Amino acid sequence: MRNLPIYFMVLVFAGMLFALSKVHIYTPVVLPAEPEPAPVEQEGFTGRVIMPSLDDIYVLENTAGRDLVQFARFLKGRAAGLHYASAAYFKANQKNLKKDSPHAIMGIKLTLDSLGTSSPEILFTNVHDNNFKGLVLSQIQTYWRYPRSESGRFVVWFPIAWETEY
Repeated sequence: MRNLPIYFMVLVFAGMLFALSKVHIYTPVVLPAEPEPAPVEQEGFTGRVIMPSLDDIYVLENTAGRDLVQFARFLKGRAAGLHYASAAYFKANQKNLKKDSPHAIMGIKLTLDSLGTSSPEILFTNVHDNNFKGLVLSQIQTYWRYPRSESGRFVVWFPIAWETEY
């Protein structure tokens, strides 16, 4: 009599195990759907700016040992700022724009020192608006901060083009 509660608990436990063993695993009537393909990664919004590809970037000096692929990604990330810098120029010259070809082209020589600060210089351009040139240079000097390097400098030349339409 003294062990009756223990026998009862063992019996309940055995009954639960028996009941669980008789439960059938649910099988779905509908076959599982195939996973959707991953969406294609789109380029970031660059507005009117046509950024140079990796083949268009010319390295003049790389004593800092910087990675060119990482620098090309850095350039694409900064393109939106140059898009907004050109807004006033395109608004002022709206009547003279041709829709077929890029309207504004600049060749920029960028020198990065070991601290990551840049000193840009326009080598050539087809833009005669000094305000636009100054705005592009100030945009690059102010917002383009590149990570530091151990020593040396990185001098690169790249073209940037602005389209007349998005």
